[in-house]
This record gives sequence, structure tokens and C-alpha cells, in this order.
Amino acid sequence: MAQQFSYISEREMPPKPGVKFFTTYYQQTHAEYRLTRNFVVSVAKEIMDLVTESPDAGEWFCTPLRGYRRSQGTNYTPEDIVTDMVRQFSLQRDIPSGMLGRWRRLFQDTRWDFELVKGTVLRPQTLFQEHFS
Repeated sequence: MAQQFSYISEREMPPKPGVKFFTTYYQQTHAEYRLTRNFVVSVAKEIMDLVTESPDAGEWFCTPLRGYRRSQGTNYTPEDIVTDMVRQFSLQRDIPSGMLGRWRRLFQDTRWDFELVKGTVLRPQTLFQEHFS
């Protein structure tokens, strides 16, 4: 099951010149954004460790993926998907739906998958604090 993080609202940005679609951004609370960022950074570090240890993982990381087409006509690599997400957090920007969709497709059914859920996500430590604080 995918790790869940919450968002509070969605913001649609009109298309840029030459682009035919709107982009939806997920806005999170500061605390939830920090949790999501920490998760993404830990996944990126874990993947980088695997890539440096295994030639097969390194080859996979740099190989363009079929069905992950960029607007320029080239395909995304796993490296592009991971570094784009890390860069988005380092610039402290909201997560766009397209970027999240690529991440989810790449890491579907793995421990590295995550999803954004509107509203509150109850975590075990949150339930404990609510009942015993």
C-alpha cells in the first residue's frame, strides 16, 4: 500500500503558450509538506545507494521508459522522475499532478510509492497523541 500524505487544496494553473492542458498543483500544510519531502528525499537516497551498488540498477536508472513521454518527444528516465521530484521540494514548490502521476506509475506497488489524499491522514502516532496526551 502506498504511503499517504494529505493536501488541503488543489490549484489549477492555466496552460502556458503552446501547451493545451491545465496543470493542477496540490497544496499541503507546512507540516505535511515537510513529511512528504522527507519521504521523497529518503527514497531518493535509497535509490542512489542501490544505483551505486548495482550495475543493473544503474542501467535501469538511466534508461528511458516507454510510455513516459516528455513534451519535447523524448522519454523520461527513472533518474528524471526522481530528480524532478527532489528538485520540486528543494525549490519549495507545490507538487504538480503530472509529476506525482509519473512517480506513482514508476513506483506502483513498491514501498517507494506515495499518494496525496485530500483532508487529514491519521497516523499511528497521531492517534496515540490524540488519546493519551
